[in-house]
Amino acid sequence: MNLSSFSEPDLEFGNGGTHVDIRYGMIRHGPLDLGDSTAPTSLKVGIVGTDETIAAMRAWLDKCRTGVAAKQSKLANLFPPFPGFSTDSCFHSSLVFHDRWCAPIRQRELEAAVAHTHGNEIVRDAAALFIAHAESLMEQGGPMVLICAPPKELLAAVDEPPSRRPDPSEQELDEGSDSPHGAQRLLIPFHDVLKAEGLRLGIPIQMVRPYTYTGERARQKTKGVQRSSAPMQDEATRAWNLHAALYYKAGGVPWRLLRNPTDLATCFVGISFYKSLDGDRLLTSVAQVFNERGEGVIVKGAQAQLSKDDRQPHLADQDAQALLMNAVGVYRKEHRTMPARIVVHKTSKMTEGEIRGFRAASEESKIDVVELLSLRRSFTRLFRAGTYPPLRGTFLNLQPDSGILYLRGSVQFFQAYPGMYVPRPLELTVASSETPLEQLARELLSLSKLNWNNTQFDGGEPITVRAARRVGDILKCVGEGQRIQPSFRFYM
Repeated sequence: MNLSSFSEPDLEFGNGGTHVDIRYGMIRHGPLDLGDSTAPTSLKVGIVGTDETIAAMRAWLDKCRTGVAAKQSKLANLFPPFPGFSTDSCFHSSLVFHDRWCAPIRQRELEAAVAHTHGNEIVRDAAALFIAHAESLMEQGGPMVLICAPPKELLAAVDEPPSRRPDPSEQELDEGSDSPHGAQRLLIPFHDVLKAEGLRLGIPIQMVRPYTYTGERARQKTKGVQRSSAPMQDEATRAWNLHAALYYKAGGVPWRLLRNPTDLATCFVGISFYKSLDGDRLLTSVAQVFNERGEGVIVKGAQAQLSKDDRQPHLADQDAQALLMNAVGVYRKEHRTMPARIVVHKTSKMTEGEIRGFRAASEESKIDVVELLSLRRSFTRLFRAGTYPPLRGTFLNLQPDSGILYLRGSVQFFQAYPGMYVPRPLELTVASSETPLEQLARELLSLSKLNWNNTQFDGGEPITVRAARRVGDILKCVGEGQRIQPSFRFYM
């Protein structure tokens, strides 16, 4: 065994500027695509909601234009101020609204959607109502991103209570493997159905809950007692996360991995698994393809089988080959180039058949290097002196081909552990590789910083498997024959 601690990797921002922190990097250097003709300098936004939520959403976004003060805290690096979103701010972009791009839903329509249905029917009817109103906003030169702002009364009818929501620290990386922590949900998440139905609109959707712009915690009744559902993020953090997501969904590139020019051009592929909504059908694999800019391409894979030996989902040889061939083909179509190296991150153990299939695909595509890794949450934990968990970036080499890596943990830059739960490290096992194990672990640490929904960089998963899981959550709600958008912007 060998224990080491990796330094926090730098990210690249505008004009080649670098920083370990997303927010400070943006403040000092601006977005990566600063000055590019494709950067969204006028970000047109449409809004669907009630008259009340539309007005409150616009008022809060207008307030954020000039900035939001930092939370009063000794942890200044963890709670920086929001610098505003305007052409004069570090984003060099402004939000553009128009009454023609706002679609108010009447109270009687909402009441009708929930009055005569129950359970998942309410979720589907409510999502269909939002998408029907959104279709009226689609026009040439119209909004680039659509905000859906459901009222809290509707969310109370379509959201599961906090007691049914899984503990994030116990969630596995996919739904396929048998796990004691994979409790069946009572309701399909409204967010996922909304995103699935919205794929046909052709523009990304950002769902915004009322607490984002009101600062009021959602409250649930438990045995007659009102309780807050979750700790509230401070206002500046909420502003950072929402505006960074809007910028990315409008086609912007806020930041990317810092890449050595001498490194091989690498395509990272995340493969995860999800169950059909009825829970009884065969598992289906999903691949998410990325280059170093973090530009995701969605590939819907073949069916998978749950092995009787390890109770994990696996692909047949030919399905593994077809999946990777398809992924490489879509990558080439989207990026107009072929990678020299492919790294596969799969959320279950690699079988000999899968290894043969992936290698056959790389040979047929004339890819020089293909490296195959299995990733899962580990139940092995490390302990350090004091009350804080191990540092993010702590890596324990267990064997020549495996180790555990902390992607969540105490963060030196923040001088704190910003999480709520005892973190579980990531276990990586190499099935085939030319790159040293430690370098593969460093890449995973860097890939955990490519999450455009969260500007606090200590993500607990690499974007490859996080994206594949999120895509699976939404694809399970997509109807047969419905159009699948190729960009990750539509799924986050």
